[in-house]
Amino acid sequence: MTNSNSNLYQNLAMSLEDKALLFQAALDQSYNSVVITDANSADGGPRIVYVNPAFEKMTGYSVNDLIGKSPKILQGPLTDRNVIEKMRICMRTGKYFEGSAINYNKNGHPYNVEWNISPIKDTSGVIQYFISVQKNITAYLKAQQERDLLAKALNDSPDCVMITDIDNKIVFVNTGFEQLTGYKHDEVIGKETSILCNAASDAISKNPESALPQKPIHFKSQEPNLRKDGSTFYVDQSIAHITDDAGKITHYVSFSKDSTDRLKRELALEDLASRDPLTGLLNRRSGEQLLEQYDKDKQLPKKLLCLIMMDIDNFKKINDTFGHVIGDQILKSSSQLLSNKARNTDSVIRWGGEEFLIIVPNSRLQAALELAERIRNSIEERIDSEVGRVTASFGVAELRLDESTASLINRADKALYTAKLNGKNCIRSAN
Repeated sequence: MTNSNSNLYQNLAMSLEDKALLFQAALDQSYNSVVITDANSADGGPRIVYVNPAFEKMTGYSVNDLIGKSPKILQGPLTDRNVIEKMRICMRTGKYFEGSAINYNKNGHPYNVEWNISPIKDTSGVIQYFISVQKNITAYLKAQQERDLLAKALNDSPDCVMITDIDNKIVFVNTGFEQLTGYKHDEVIGKETSILCNAASDAISKNPESALPQKPIHFKSQEPNLRKDGSTFYVDQSIAHITDDAGKITHYVSFSKDSTDRLKRELALEDLASRDPLTGLLNRRSGEQLLEQYDKDKQLPKKLLCLIMMDIDNFKKINDTFGHVIGDQILKSSSQLLSNKARNTDSVIRWGGEEFLIIVPNSRLQAALELAERIRNSIEERIDSEVGRVTASFGVAELRLDESTASLINRADKALYTAKLNGKNCIRSAN
């Protein structure tokens, strides 16, 4: 052998030795557990020829406990025999294996392990060893089971549950959400909550930090949400945030109860309390509240406001002559006419007895007088089947600068009294 060939061989030999040391260090320092067995299937083989420190830590066995032993030492009552049989078939046929099962550590405690096995062949293709990389997945499976349990609990909840990310996009909904909204899970995941037109969620999306403080918020919303079919529903809602380990908000979770029926009942009761039972118009208390609200807004730029006071002429005579049933019919028909003639922005109120008040916002006196004239004319033209022709008198007033609504009502009432004194069936404006 020449000197040059000898030097080449030595360099090559050193290179192989370095590689062996590198592989040894890589296996010893690997985070995952590694075990190598021989390929001898006789006498209860194969047998363990190498384990790394991570494998010792996972199993509780030392390297001296394991070398020369069969990996069966790790099996126990809960080990899935079907998985083991599948592994043996793969090893006999020289195929790659991947699976998971329950193993037991030195103290007899079970743990879940996920592993893969690869054959190591020599240059002629004969299997000499098997190398297995393993990972203890007990904590992962426990966390997954807890998540599954939580998801099942959320899905079984009768409440509507929705989780959104920091960008207000939906990442989870439960079956309660599907039942309440009509949307299926896959129809809303990744969509923004504005799909439901929810005012609270929209506020959070625009300003999450101010809309959702450190404590959960609970509220009853009278803003409608939209179902998939376009129908509306209402909810009582609680919203809380979810933070990461650093305390940064990552998600929002919303719990909602369907309050549609309750809100409808409440609104019906409120409406019943605010309405005159005979005519269906707003009652006097509701009218007073509307005017009180106008007084509270005095700090705002001055708004135009007119009042029309109307009184049915000779109503006592109608009651005395035709009876109260007919009198009530006149009140109801007159109320309907007032509602039809008034603008959508006007408020028509039964002020008391046969007297009515129309609140006319954003109107000057002349426009209110014209409205009163149209109403007066319509009443006069109507012929009742029992009473015949019925007329009404009107007093109209416009709000003055810095005037209270109580003063405005008083002036409209005086104008009405003047109309009565001037022969009735006429209109007078306040001074």
